[in-house]
Amino acid sequence: MISDRRTRGFTFVELLVALLIIAVGVAGLVSLQRTFIQSSTRAAERTAALEIAQQQLEQLRFTEYANISSGSTTVSRDNKNYTLNWQVDPYYYADAWLTTGDTGLPDPLPAQPDSKAITIDVDWVARGGEGQSLLLEAWLSRITARDGGLVVTSPAPRPGPKVVYNPGAAPEVIAVKLTDDDSAVAYQIKETTKPTPQVERRGDKLQVTFNTVTYDEATQTQRVEDFVTVNCSCRFTGIGNEGFEPNRLILQDGRLALDPQAGEQLDNKMQGEPADGDQPVLCAQCCRDHHDNNEMVNAGLVYRQEALSDRLPSGDHRHFRYDNGQLVQAALTDVYQESCRMRRIGGYYAMYPDWQFRALTATSADYLIDSAGAAAYTDYVRDVVRALVTGGSMPAPLADRDMTVLPGAYQLIGRGIYLDDMTPDHLQAVQTAIINNEPDWLAKVPFYEVNLTLLADWSASQPAVAEVTNEPIQTLVDPINDFYGTYSRGRVNATSGGESVMTITAREGNASVLGSISIHPDEMADLTSSLTVTVDDDSNSNGTTLYSVTGEVNCLDIYQQACKQNQYKDVQVTTSNLNVTCSYSKQGSADTGNFACNGVPAGTNLDIYFSKPGFTFNPSVIQVTNLSSNETHSVLMTEN
Repeated sequence: MISDRRTRGFTFVELLVALLIIAVGVAGLVSLQRTFIQSSTRAAERTAALEIAQQQLEQLRFTEYANISSGSTTVSRDNKNYTLNWQVDPYYYADAWLTTGDTGLPDPLPAQPDSKAITIDVDWVARGGEGQSLLLEAWLSRITARDGGLVVTSPAPRPGPKVVYNPGAAPEVIAVKLTDDDSAVAYQIKETTKPTPQVERRGDKLQVTFNTVTYDEATQTQRVEDFVTVNCSCRFTGIGNEGFEPNRLILQDGRLALDPQAGEQLDNKMQGEPADGDQPVLCAQCCRDHHDNNEMVNAGLVYRQEALSDRLPSGDHRHFRYDNGQLVQAALTDVYQESCRMRRIGGYYAMYPDWQFRALTATSADYLIDSAGAAAYTDYVRDVVRALVTGGSMPAPLADRDMTVLPGAYQLIGRGIYLDDMTPDHLQAVQTAIINNEPDWLAKVPFYEVNLTLLADWSASQPAVAEVTNEPIQTLVDPINDFYGTYSRGRVNATSGGESVMTITAREGNASVLGSISIHPDEMADLTSSLTVTVDDDSNSNGTTLYSVTGEVNCLDIYQQACKQNQYKDVQVTTSNLNVTCSYSKQGSADTGNFACNGVPAGTNLDIYFSKPGFTFNPSVIQVTNLSSNETHSVLMTEN
């Protein structure tokens, strides 16, 4: 019989060979999976170590300066122990920064060093058994409670170092000269330093921080006011003696200074506590202290401005809760909504009166970048403050803010003006200075100019012509799995010919800084500002339709974490077509940059290139072929 080879089975040798091949493949997959798990675990461990180091640094920041000293502890995180050691070294300024053992130290040494260098070392054993470590370094400077944050202090008897003023860049930072004398050589300058308030979300609550710096040309020193605003859910705990009154600025020897009589602990004052634990840490202080009593009302030092007829018999302002979308006055057994403004004083955040929101202005980014536009805006700020102080008429909104653009993407900016309440004597002194034409009257006024672009609401009247972003407020909460936890507000996308009115809206009081719903009837009124965006009819003089190529530039640093804001700078965007120009911008705290190639004729072919030393881009080039519509692309830049 002739056998049919097609019906014959596998031989034993063939089976062994097949099993060997499968075993080798499976072993490779197992090894690859093990490597992946180890890499992922190490990244998670390093992230935990960094968080532990940052938490320790923050604890040191909140420690009384004289008590900041070296130490060690062990922290457990995800069933793993991390050994934490921190070294504190004193530094003194005597024509140069010197530490213990250096020659030329001040003699005698001051009671406290001018700065303390902090080195935090975190050690742990990785899953594979090998030792790992992470180092975090920082400097903490001496701050006197009286001046509320004078950055430069002098180790007597030697003169201290001088601060060189580096103005922030418009449109995110606006420097306001505190003098009417255009010929003045030495004067003060005030600006909100962080380009936009940094937003931190915990649960459904927000914590917004930013700094305001006043630089004095005459003394070459600068005063830093570090503010934080937070919203909370609280419950009443009854009358107690642990609550504090707010701090405030007064006029002392012709200059702004913290009121030494303010910020005291009071008896017979309502108190509260956080209603739950999933809130910012500062909510404990906010809920406890943000109450008034008759003593505070009589002294004119209260947290919330409210008519006497609306206040409770104790002098406290009313608190509210939401019921089916409506504000209802809270009973003593209710959970109520609260918001607080605080300022860092003597190294700690101390309570401050609520924000008093006075004016809102929307402009294009280019308007404030232009020197004429920036000058017009700073004059407007001065005129607004003068009108508020003197009780005069508010100035007309700034002219020439409307935009005529080609199809493409453009950033708008929203800026708010705030003015704190002053004591009668303080207010009278400022009014007298204005009447007497004193050029530096503005330096006596506790006003603040803040970038609200990412905190206010934006809307467009004709989205089909030009729409504007108004994404929910977010923060980067998961650096491992969500690198780009960001949001955009005020960015215009112009698509077709016509006009669209862009409006920015912000609520009064603390709600304007928090970008949140109002928690008090007095915050229900909105401040608005509008400008008109006119989009060309999508064609040039030859009748050729014009389009845009826009997009985002995301960034990862060398540790595969989201980049810091300064790492987004200096990105160059070029094209292969000499007739097409592209722009690049980094607006606000969102963890993305933006590029825009506007007014590109239909049918254009071009390559768009991205470059920055020390970074690679993916894709390295965007190829546009026979452009026939607006295009949007995304680019990832990675640190080498």
